[in-house]
Amino acid sequence: MTLRLRFGLAVLALAATGTLYAEGVLKTGWIEAALVIPIGLSLVAQGALARFLPNILILITTISLTLTALDVILRPTLGRRLHYTPTNFSPHRYPDLPIIARWDANLNLDMVSYGDLAAMIGDPGLQERRRIAFQTDEFGFRNRPRNEPADVLILGDSYSAGTGTTDEETFARLLETHYDFHTYNLSYPGGPYEQFITFAVEWPRLKVTSRPRMIWTFYTGNDMDDLGGETWDLSQLPWRHGLAVWQVKFKTYRNRSPLNQWMEALRIKFKRQPSDVIVRSLPDGQPILFFKNQETWGKQSRLTVEQHPNFEKIKRTLAAMRELTSERHVGVTVLILPTKGEVYRWLLDDRKPQPEDSNASGFALAVLEACKTAQMVCHDTKAYLISEARRLYDTEGKLLWWRDDTHIGTYGHRAIASYVADHVLNH
Repeated sequence: MTLRLRFGLAVLALAATGTLYAEGVLKTGWIEAALVIPIGLSLVAQGALARFLPNILILITTISLTLTALDVILRPTLGRRLHYTPTNFSPHRYPDLPIIARWDANLNLDMVSYGDLAAMIGDPGLQERRRIAFQTDEFGFRNRPRNEPADVLILGDSYSAGTGTTDEETFARLLETHYDFHTYNLSYPGGPYEQFITFAVEWPRLKVTSRPRMIWTFYTGNDMDDLGGETWDLSQLPWRHGLAVWQVKFKTYRNRSPLNQWMEALRIKFKRQPSDVIVRSLPDGQPILFFKNQETWGKQSRLTVEQHPNFEKIKRTLAAMRELTSERHVGVTVLILPTKGEVYRWLLDDRKPQPEDSNASGFALAVLEACKTAQMVCHDTKAYLISEARRLYDTEGKLLWWRDDTHIGTYGHRAIASYVADHVLNH
């Protein structure tokens, strides 16, 4: 085979493997580097190896182009089937400011789903399956189309976004349908700093009344894991422009490769550590799951929380939000939400309920003090939710949380909506 033909095959094979990387089927450069080895050898090999390697290049080219084409074809269909919940379908970094994120705009999804803890274990017998409708507005937040200005803004993480629960049963929606408030939900999975930036960025386009209220939720289970940001000066935010914006969009496109997501799911399945999930049983024998990492934060002391380096960033974020909302005449109330195990300590620790279960966690005590310093109103909802949880279980055998999820369920959202309406908005 002539050198020219070998060179042509090498270029074709290199381009074909490049399409795998560009499409997102391959994420790391190591596999690409391994594929380049026979391509390079084909240009310098002699004798029998020189006659053998072109066939390898043709095989690499064929497989690479086939997988790339298959990935493109499967994107509209297989991509969604790889996820157990609609909230995992389309998260992406905001191209103009990738320190924050959104869902895709104008989604309207409906599927049978189950909880994140059941997904982590991978045992279908632990799933509490339910139907979830998930709709986003033109800006990528979980809202239905509306024209009237909002008098209540909801800001928080996946709890406030309603992960695991269908649209109409989230507390943001219940405040509208049951309590006649006009809400707009800015919540998206992430920590307090990202929420602060999201509010700051979205504010100019929001349609609100003259003095809106905002419910800002903090979550005991993972807010301390939030690394926070590096700047609270909005004029110094790292906005992107031009080609940098398209780089973020291209990365999002690559991240949604269905073949890569499928391979990643298999990798996680084989590397899964079920010990991260705690399985307990209800009195009727049904399983109830807890997440060890989140329950650890529910047991930390106030001193431990306050000495953690991330807490200083939370305090700065509270102070920055206080200043920003004061300028914009927005009344803010911070709600501290407990972990599942804090509310159901009797199940987690396999014992009878005790009065001290209702005591504020170290995280709650630290945040309450930080809010006081920042001159912000703050409520710890733990005692209320424990009371509601006991009443609901004793009278109806129902739970505030999904059994298989770290997130609150239908009755939990009802309880929070009731608390917000009675103790915050109508107080």
